[in-house]
Amino acid sequence: MKLNQYIGKRLAGLALILLSVFLLIALAQATISIQRERKGTEQLLLLSQELDHLKQAGLNDFTPQLNQLITLSQSDEFRHIKITFKDAKGQIIAQSNPDKHITIAGNLLGRLIGVFHEAPTDELVSASWVIKGPDRTITVYISPDTASEQNEAATALFGSFLMLIALTAALYIGVKLTLQRALNPLKEALNQLQDLAHNKYDGVLKESDISEVKAVNDAINELSQSLIDLESSRQMLSAKLISSQEDERARISRDLHDELGQKIAVIRYNTSYLQKTLGDTNTENANQAINDIALATKDIDQELKKILKELRPQEHLLNIDNNSLKNLLLNLINGWQSTTGNQCRFNYSIELGDINFAQNIALTVFRITQEALTNIAKHANASDVAIDIHVDTAYIYWSVIDNGVGIPNWSQSTQQRGNGLAGLQERLWSIGGELTITPQVEHGGFGLSAKIPLTNAN
Repeated sequence: MKLNQYIGKRLAGLALILLSVFLLIALAQATISIQRERKGTEQLLLLSQELDHLKQAGLNDFTPQLNQLITLSQSDEFRHIKITFKDAKGQIIAQSNPDKHITIAGNLLGRLIGVFHEAPTDELVSASWVIKGPDRTITVYISPDTASEQNEAATALFGSFLMLIALTAALYIGVKLTLQRALNPLKEALNQLQDLAHNKYDGVLKESDISEVKAVNDAINELSQSLIDLESSRQMLSAKLISSQEDERARISRDLHDELGQKIAVIRYNTSYLQKTLGDTNTENANQAINDIALATKDIDQELKKILKELRPQEHLLNIDNNSLKNLLLNLINGWQSTTGNQCRFNYSIELGDINFAQNIALTVFRITQEALTNIAKHANASDVAIDIHVDTAYIYWSVIDNGVGIPNWSQSTQQRGNGLAGLQERLWSIGGELTITPQVEHGGFGLSAKIPLTNAN
């Protein structure tokens, strides 16, 4: 079904329902009006009969029948007529509905009617009966009740106006609900597009009976599936890239160990030999030079071991538990603390729980921490660094925040210009993690936080 057909069908049904309600109300009002007219006519006929009886009444019956006639004239069932009883001097003895006045609405309606034509007065259309009783003469006048006519007409007009307002309101609400129901799938489609813009691809739009909406939903679902496939391919590519980097690090580590390590060992052996050979001589300068060479060689050997450990931490992660990973992270943090001295203070909280991580996850946690601290040392000029790593049953929550200079003119292109963030992002993507970058935190500085799923945990 097309959208215009859907809306047209709904509105036609709504119009039919409203028309039926209007007709039922109008029918009920007409029925009530007919019944009131019938009762009013019956009362008028009864009044006529009582007038005839009053004309024929004797001395004893005249007053009781007159009182009965006056009581009858007070009935509310008379419509739009006024009954007046006067004596021979023209004094009013009794009058039907003597306190009834034209309401504000009736008066306004009368004024509007008077714009088009002048209504006849009561005196011009009144009828009278002269009844001569045994002891007095009574004249009965029947005239139109202008107040009753105008008030009833105003009430009917006001009721019709309220009915029109009610029908208009019902129509408005019906149209609004119809459009909301018709356009709600489009709103859901828009929300899905916004989720896709924020890298959330798990939503699926429902089937719709409206052809245009169905076409849009199908297109967005296909786009979502394509992005899921693309994201999966990107994660595989990132994983291969990270694996290639680690393989290259391993090769460099082996070359350094095999080549430099062997040469340093030879230098240390020869230095030791020279120390023993020249130990009994008085060649003080030669001994000092040899000692300096030995110390320098020892420092080079220690630095080489440090570099090898940073290049290949996975050697320590092959059969790792969380305590070993925590120790590696603490060694990394303490190493930077020693390097910076008192210029920068490192505060950390590392709680890794009882679930042992898979090697790729543990290596990622180590590498992103290493990269973050390296960036701080190179760019931040910070005096305080906060490191927080903790886990729950499903995720690792990681953050590194400094109080340095931050990145004032941050843009997405900044992430691509070799400051290490792109590589950090790739590592997290490769294991399904999410990276959040805060270029300037509340009191200055730079913040990184990540959410890493434990789906690959052992």
